Amino acid sequence: MTALVGTEPRRLVGRQGMVLTLADQMVSSAASFLLGVVVARAGGADALGAFGVAFLIWLAVLGVNRALVNEPMTVLGADEYDRAEVRDGLLGSVSIGVAAALAVAAGCGAAALGGLDPGVVLGLAPWLPSLLAQDYVRALAFRRQRADQALAIDLVFGGVQAALTVLLFLTDRHTTGWFLGAWGVGATAGALVGMLLHRFGGFGGARGALRRLRALWPKSRWFLAEFLTSFPADQGYLLLLPLLIGTADFGMYRAGASLIGPVVVVFVAGGNIGLPESVRRLRQDGLPGLSSYATKLTMGIVAMTVLYCGAAAALAVPLLTLSYGAEFAGAALVTYFVAGQYAIYALCFGWGIAMKTAGAMRLLWTVRLVSVVVSVTSVITFTSLWGLSGAALAGVVAATAYSTGVLTGSRRLAKHLDRPQ
Repeated sequence: MTALVGTEPRRLVGRQGMVLTLADQMVSSAASFLLGVVVARAGGADALGAFGVAFLIWLAVLGVNRALVNEPMTVLGADEYDRAEVRDGLLGSVSIGVAAALAVAAGCGAAALGGLDPGVVLGLAPWLPSLLAQDYVRALAFRRQRADQALAIDLVFGGVQAALTVLLFLTDRHTTGWFLGAWGVGATAGALVGMLLHRFGGFGGARGALRRLRALWPKSRWFLAEFLTSFPADQGYLLLLPLLIGTADFGMYRAGASLIGPVVVVFVAGGNIGLPESVRRLRQDGLPGLSSYATKLTMGIVAMTVLYCGAAAALAVPLLTLSYGAEFAGAALVTYFVAGQYAIYALCFGWGIAMKTAGAMRLLWTVRLVSVVVSVTSVITFTSLWGLSGAALAGVVAATAYSTGVLTGSRRLAKHLDRPQ
């Protein structure tokens, strides 16, 4: 047996764990929200649109890493106190970040040859390894039920980012590339603090990372397949919008959608708590226990989502004006549609986690594949007909297809529990 990281620390569960988890997600979401605000204030709608493309690429890389490393390690019951195991997982995430950075740089080079300006996206590439490392140590804290450590990691991340952003304004460096750099340095600081809190004791070798990724592959391939179908239906289709309506209008879309963005706090917090707890319920109480927990989790997420989205929609115009400036007040219609979109997503939340927990990844992949076709078709059709309003309406259609697919697939969950995945 490999030496342990250290004595198992005190776990934080129940109400205390939930409060700390929500606090952590608020800090994490605020960092991303403020990054968009400073970009818009400094460069207007065009700059926010270009940043929106880079941020979608980051979400894609993040989802791939979680599918290949974080989620399968949680579902497979990885020993979170095994030094080699957690260290190899971290290095696996960093390796994925390096590969993604090289892919992004190559794509930017091809775009430049085609006459496009890839500067903003290229500015993201160097920070992908650090951003993934920070997300890994944060996820490890949640797997250990140490939301206090996750909060500490994100406070360092956000604090360093905020301090550097203020410095950039004071020194007249108001470009998106510099703001991305502050974000990346903050992530690096958060990752280092996480390594100290988890007592990593240094990195392992590249062979350990590859060995860990290969060991996870029988399970992670289905998490990856599920992500590659769910992401285009949920977020990826937005990459079509700059081509269909232009960068400036996409910046308007990003501003309107950003008011609803903080609700992701609820979704991510629900996932950080829900996935480990769903695994525990299934092992302890079987399918009935998992089903009961999925229902309760969904009801809680729906209640919090409706409360937040309703308030954000009601105050959309003054919030947009205060945050981004008067020119963005016209994005309020986007806020209304995106509020409805996330309320619909919430309807299937617990059941999507239940399907992952039960290992029904092939089924989840199949039902979500249909939602990709619906999402891409609707965004092209509606945006071509009604421009920015059509793009927002397409999001509601995408959410409906996504939730319908997950809820339909969850009805067949019991039939798949005894099948090999």
